[in-house]
Amino acid sequence: GVHIADVSAFVRAGGMLDAEAAERCTSVYLVGRRLDMLPALLSEQLCSLREGVERLAVSVVWTLRACDLEQVGVWMGRTMIRSRHEL
Repeated sequence: GVHIADVSAFVRAGGMLDAEAAERCTSVYLVGRRLDMLPALLSEQLCSLREGVERLAVSVVWTLRACDLEQVGVWMGRTMIRSRHEL
């Protein structure tokens, strides 16, 4: 599955931070520099999917058939995850 940090507990819909994040659309990674969509406290600490730490996430989990890896199911929802490794 794929898990994306759920920032909705920290960013009020329609608020100033939400508007700024919507304008930026994404974090941008350059050589030796990163331009975050959200302030560092959120993007690097509170919402970062850190190894061994429980975090709120929005997840998509696929079920694949073993014989041919054909997708036979998909589940989407809000989750609490604990990453095994940090990227």
